[in-house]
Amino acid sequence: MLQLNYKLTDEDYIEFNEFHQLIHSEVGKRNLFFLKLAGPMISVLAIVIFILARAEKMLIITEVIVLCIFSIVCVAQAKKIMKRGIRKMIETEGLPFAEEITLTFTEDQIIEITKGQEVKVDYQKVENVCETETAFYIYISSIEALIIPKRVLNQDMEKKLIRIVTENFAHLISINK
Repeated sequence: MLQLNYKLTDEDYIEFNEFHQLIHSEVGKRNLFFLKLAGPMISVLAIVIFILARAEKMLIITEVIVLCIFSIVCVAQAKKIMKRGIRKMIETEGLPFAEEITLTFTEDQIIEITKGQEVKVDYQKVENVCETETAFYIYISSIEALIIPKRVLNQDMEKKLIRIVTENFAHLISINK
């Protein structure tokens, strides 16, 4: 049995959302792909329109150069744009998590205790377990996870958690460092 008592911060939640949206979620990956594709597609369309309108060659060449730079910037900044969107969403809608959490890992379930709520999750119901440089995410549904920041774990606790995870969720583990 392992019991963890900790407080989640805004940054912990933001890091989880960034991980989920940009790495873990298929929808997030697809949105990032289309965001990266939008700049170049707009550029190609604009160039075709100028060519069909029989614009001067110097204007078309200037447009090609400017739109190539625009496309490169769009592709390079796509992740930052998505991260900014996540942060804005959190600022406007607030953070939907309990700050103080007690997680208890028993022989067959995880018990999450927050202010006024106790949730028991059988190990069989866990959908995925991901480890990043800063946290462990134990997915209890496709969009909801238990966030365990590594900053709250000492060496002994981290070893126990890794042992519990490998014994019970070995087939679900993915490491994203």
